[in-house]
Amino acid sequence: MSKDGRVMALRNSGDYLKGTWLGFEFAGVVILFTYFGYLADRRWQWDPWGLLGGMAIGLVGGMYWLIKESLRMTREAERRDAEERKPGGPPHEGGDSERRA
Repeated sequence: MSKDGRVMALRNSGDYLKGTWLGFEFAGVVILFTYFGYLADRRWQWDPWGLLGGMAIGLVGGMYWLIKESLRMTREAERRDAEERKPGGPPHEGGDSERRA
């Protein structure tokens, strides 16, 4: 594998790790708001509405944030790809094989 191929592989693995963290952060938001709802239930005896409300707020907020971050990551990837396709930009992964032919 050429040096350019290794750089591309490392960049792509970083993108996958960012995507993995999105899932963990989404789950964390839902769990946190569900816990706040549980605490509201215990304090004000709202069973089960505090828990359900907290879970709903966590799901809606988590989905909003997940979609927003996913769109941002997609725009960044498209911008990077467009820069690589410009004349004089970094060579593509298959650059070595094109020179040999």
